[in-house]
Amino acid sequence: MDYVATGINTDIFYSILKFLRQNKWRLDLEYDEKMFDKGIDFDLYQFSKDGEIILLVWDNWFEGEIKASKKRLEELSGHFSFEIFDNGTEYLHQPDLIQSMSKLIKFYK
Repeated sequence: MDYVATGINTDIFYSILKFLRQNKWRLDLEYDEKMFDKGIDFDLYQFSKDGEIILLVWDNWFEGEIKASKKRLEELSGHFSFEIFDNGTEYLHQPDLIQSMSKLIKFYK
């Protein structure tokens, strides 16, 4: 079962991305860099490793959201000192988020 953490500070959010890359998580998809607002108003990434998926979304209003297993969220929150809470999300509770944004996403698989 996946859990969602919301309200993750922008600096922490991007540190988590760096951490995942350094720890051999595979980048499966991201919000396309051709989009004029990438990293300014919106960003999205999906990583995978050993059958596990982490989905991360950031926007300039609500900051970061992460959807992952409870164990993974606890690991990340311990390492990066953020609290795990779900105040409702703008994006990650949408079951068809990736499909609905498919034209705006760069896929690496």
